[in-house]
Amino acid sequence: MRLTRRELLHLGLVGAGGLVLGGLYEKFGTHPDVLNAPTFGQLLSALRQAGDGSLQVFAGGEDYVAGVDNYVVFFLQHGGASGARIFGAGARMWMTPTADPSARLTPTGPVPGPWFGYAHPDGPPPLPQGLNAVQVNFSTPGFWTLIAETTTGSRLIGTTYIQVKDKGHADTKIPGDAAIPSATPTVANNEGVSPICTRKPPCDMHQIPLKDAIGNGKPTAFFAGTPEFCQSRNCGPSLDELIAVESNLRSQANFVHAEVYLNDQTQTIEQQIPSPIFKEWGFQSEPWLFVIDRSGIIASRFEGGFTATQAQAALQPLIG
Repeated sequence: MRLTRRELLHLGLVGAGGLVLGGLYEKFGTHPDVLNAPTFGQLLSALRQAGDGSLQVFAGGEDYVAGVDNYVVFFLQHGGASGARIFGAGARMWMTPTADPSARLTPTGPVPGPWFGYAHPDGPPPLPQGLNAVQVNFSTPGFWTLIAETTTGSRLIGTTYIQVKDKGHADTKIPGDAAIPSATPTVANNEGVSPICTRKPPCDMHQIPLKDAIGNGKPTAFFAGTPEFCQSRNCGPSLDELIAVESNLRSQANFVHAEVYLNDQTQTIEQQIPSPIFKEWGFQSEPWLFVIDRSGIIASRFEGGFTATQAQAALQPLIG
């Protein structure tokens, strides 16, 4: 069974945080590398009784695939009435392949989920300042529970649930696949997309179409997202972060941006029509960054947001 992100939200399986975990190790007396409880439900009951406070955890993507390295970006905010975003806190995460409270489980972890700050945030808090992220190779498809614990400041813990797909049902291309040689909009040919960039002012990543970029012997950073209409509010900051990388590596790599809607400015977001590139790549979310090597093979991908530090670290080894 595959559920859409809208259905996951309706069932309460995304952003279902609020579980308290401080003092967990004392409660169970177990090694911190493996949390152990007879059943998922008993573990959750113990978590509610322990700790410093609750945490809400929101995963930023939805195309998670078993058997490959997945970039999982997540956003944290305080539980309870305030619901204030948490910026700057380091975190770590445990994972288990179930969303069934009656299932027996042995969560694995902790895996570091460090804080990555934006190089150029749009302004001070409450505007976004960065994100937390972790690399995960999920062993099997299905529903997974992710438990996140802050490691900076008070120990706050919450959970979120995601659906992991098998490789045959991924929404879009995964690392190791050949990039699609798309005719992305450029200043010379907008391919029916107007405007070709909704950033103000527009970015300059529309000089060369993706189909030409992946054949010119340089690595390529391909970004798909719409700063003006982005529902996650992470597209504009992510594009700004990529612009910072472009300023460092402009002569050594290609930088290509594609909007996700045809962008008729007279339409509301509900009336927008996905762009040909959005449909060609099979995107179900935004923003996306694909880092493509000099032979046109996808080396890594970032769904849901990223920072300049992360993008440059992915791109730099491909430059030679």
